[in-house]
Order: sequence, then C-alpha cells, then structure tokens
Amino acid sequence: MDQKQLRFYCQTGNLKQIREGLDLLAVEQKAEALRVVLQSSLRVEVLEYLGAELLRLPHAIAAPILVELLYSEEAATRNIAVELLPSMGSVAIDILSNHLNDLDSDVRLFAVQALSQIPSRYEVLQLLRNQLEVEKEINILSFLIEAIGDVGDPEDVELIQNLAERYPHPYLGFVVQRSILRLNAKSEVPNPT
Repeated sequence: MDQKQLRFYCQTGNLKQIREGLDLLAVEQKAEALRVVLQSSLRVEVLEYLGAELLRLPHAIAAPILVELLYSEEAATRNIAVELLPSMGSVAIDILSNHLNDLDSDVRLFAVQALSQIPSRYEVLQLLRNQLEVEKEINILSFLIEAIGDVGDPEDVELIQNLAERYPHPYLGFVVQRSILRLNAKSEVPNPT
C-alpha cells in the first residue's frame, strides 16, 4: 500500500484496510507512513487506532512522531499526542524536556501537560520546577503550578508563593492558593483514632 492509499483509507475511516496496509510495512516504513498520515485531519476513531499503532513501535521511534503532532492545527491530533506520550516514560521525558523552551507557547503548554502525566515523579518534578523559574506565559505558569500542586512536595509551597509575588495575576493567585492547599495537605499526618 502506498501513502496515497493509506491516506484515503484513513480519511474514509476504513480501519480494516488501514490495519492490513500497516501490517505489511517494516517498522521504519510504518513509522514514516504514520508520521505523514497523522498530519491530516482525521476522525477520532482513526486517530485513536493510529495512535495505538504508534505505541506498538519502539518508543525511540514513536515519541518524536508524537512530538511533531503537538504542532498540529488539529486539536484532536494534539490531544492524542498529549495522551500517548506519557506511556513512553523516560523516552518521552527526554524529548519533551527539549520542547519546554519552544518558541510556540502552545507547544510548551502541551509538553507540560504530557510531562505532568508521566509517572516518573522525581524527574518530572525537577523539570516542572525548573520550567516554573523561566516561564513567562500566565496560562503555562498556571498549569505548571497545578501540576506541582499534584505531584510536588510541601517544600514547593515557597516556590509557588514566590512566583505569585512575581506575577500578581488574579487567576494565577487562585491557582497558587489551590495548589498550596494540596501541597500542605500532603504534610499533614492523619491522627490515628
């Protein structure tokens, strides 16, 4: 199956033909075919299927393709990338950390969203803390604070309080207060009764 046929089957939603066509390809050919076709506007069920196919590839091959999707104009395509990248663990951490300083603020936000879902808590927390020190966009700062509130330690309270003082924005202040409550709750030890 050539790229044109695959694109046609993807656009028409013919999952049987997509599966049969992809099964005939070697890993490198499949990766390239997926990279190309995922740049198209596709139905959600096709995107989900193609995402599952990407996850069958070695993570070192699939993760860069998913990162490319963070630049897509299609919201569903970006969402698939954000959802799938965390399952790639340390490979995704390495690649996403390179995109935390992207010129495109949306890509930085998507990178933070994906990172915050990766279970490697220590590595992710260090990246989030470091990004909090350099990020300037309020919406990304808000998401960073929320993520640190979820995965951080009570010691992070001072870090996010300092940020709130540097950026006195009403929504940011709200997010800081919510995150502080969650972080402080982690330091409270339940009283056995």
